[in-house]
Amino acid sequence: MNQTEIKTMQQRIKDFGFDLEVDGFWGPQSQRVCRAYLRSLCKDNPWPASDRRSIEQFFGRAGDEDNLVSFTFPFPTFYGQKRVTTSRCHYKVKDSLLRILNKIGDLYGSERLIIEEAEDYGGIYNFRPKRGSSSLSLHSWGIAIDLDADDNSFRNNWPLQADMPLEIMEEFAKEGWTPAGAFWGYDAMHFQATRP
Repeated sequence: MNQTEIKTMQQRIKDFGFDLEVDGFWGPQSQRVCRAYLRSLCKDNPWPASDRRSIEQFFGRAGDEDNLVSFTFPFPTFYGQKRVTTSRCHYKVKDSLLRILNKIGDLYGSERLIIEEAEDYGGIYNFRPKRGSSSLSLHSWGIAIDLDADDNSFRNNWPLQADMPLEIMEEFAKEGWTPAGAFWGYDAMHFQATRP
């Protein structure tokens, strides 16, 4: 994002009553206030903490495909150039994920700069370790989704290099999901059903 886009995002957060200087620079204060803003959007977070024990107690065993259910995307979604109409996720996140995707489609379906980030699908269920680690990715439970990996790659700093819109992060945050870019500062493609 450029300085003007960052100012617009800072102003959006400020307009919701958060004390944030609108200066176009994304430093520690902007990060802290953005995280507080996103946390405020979900009053009763239904998801577990992100540690392995909490995840297994809530979602069961990683790689258990009996816990996966299919769903249909509510708007045109693509993996590369190929249209994707359905995918699988953990049955406990299906309704929440569909509410998020439907809301994004309803609110931003005609706003190309926002909806194009959600239309570029990067996957949900994938039994694998985290990048550069031996511990399992949350994709191994089907409780994480990646969007627009080309522009929001794992190592790109958000929002200085990655361009995942705050509006998409807001819709995930309202359902208690963690938007990685805002909370970790990188991996802005990644959203997971755990408490931030």
